[in-house]
Amino acid sequence: MDLEATQLVLFVLSAIALNLTPGPDMLFVTACGLRQGPKAGMVAALGITGGSLIHVVFAVIGVTAIFSSSELAFDILRYAGAAYLLWIGFRSFSQQTLNLSQPQSSVSSLLIVFRRGVLTNVLNPKVALFFVAFLPQFLDLSAGSVGAQILLLGCIFNLTGLIVNGGFGLFAGGAGRILLQYPAAGKWISRVSGSIFIGLAAHLVLTEKP
Repeated sequence: MDLEATQLVLFVLSAIALNLTPGPDMLFVTACGLRQGPKAGMVAALGITGGSLIHVVFAVIGVTAIFSSSELAFDILRYAGAAYLLWIGFRSFSQQTLNLSQPQSSVSSLLIVFRRGVLTNVLNPKVALFFVAFLPQFLDLSAGSVGAQILLLGCIFNLTGLIVNGGFGLFAGGAGRILLQYPAAGKWISRVSGSIFIGLAAHLVLTEKP
């Protein structure tokens, strides 16, 4: 496999531009960072990346084609994802006594954040369809294995996404720490993060199959 350097540069620039566009992933890591601190924001970005890598593998082996051709499979996946996001959102609302002076950055709490990032991304069928629509535009049939090219491009895309989303997660976590000076900050951060998760669930429910 030997993709041209100019083709790779074009792909990287396109990937960065797409990852900088505000979307569900960015909102998710921002909510996690605000609520649980910079470490949680970065771990949330790692979880999103892990979920995206699963979609890349699915694209390589052809499973994603099922979701692009089956309305039922698409609906099952998006409703499952929406239900999961609603559950996270309502849990955030029910924990309005959050104490920001004690950031929830234990190993167990960070593992929960990572798992949520993975599941949120895996249960979003739009991500699967995105890789099927976007990555093939940069394939070179004369450069070797198509599967290997998709895997390479997918990894590059997820690396740029990790950098962008991780940056937003760290920034949001820092902003949350600044809010420590306000007594009611924990309650309002819980409400804001809960609203973001519920909004993401609504967005997923209203998503129509292309």
